[in-house]
Amino acid sequence: MNTFATLKRKTPVVDRVGEKRIVGNKEKVSFPDQKREHIVARIDSGARSSSVHCDEIWEEEMRGKKVLCCHFLKRSKKVVRFKKFRRRKIKSSNGQVETRYIVELKIKLGDCEKMTQVSLNDRSTMNYSVLLGRRFLADDFLIDVSRSYVQNEL
Repeated sequence: MNTFATLKRKTPVVDRVGEKRIVGNKEKVSFPDQKREHIVARIDSGARSSSVHCDEIWEEEMRGKKVLCCHFLKRSKKVVRFKKFRRRKIKSSNGQVETRYIVELKIKLGDCEKMTQVSLNDRSTMNYSVLLGRRFLADDFLIDVSRSYVQNEL
């Protein structure tokens, strides 16, 4: 018998605790209404709200009403328009207060699809185009920071 032999035991993938889904520090999400799938998102319990990268953001008038336009996520030339939007002051991770556009987006993570408010801003210097904060995670998710892509393992 080899005393140095090690037994490899595969631990079962736990994806739920009660009604809550387990997520890792990174997960792939989809934006069904914008037809964008498999976008890597950073899960951040330190952030109150969620944020999505847009290359350009501008307002224009359409049929007498203001519409928010943007190039949604990286390398997108398609213009996405939002009829409902507002501006809000948000404190960024570096402590600076800036005014950002807030829109409602449907986000799908694993088998959970929900509407949430997100800020649109230039995240080109960040590692992740999408950041999911506490408001999105609340009531539905628990974070296991030692894992990644938990909902994508299923």
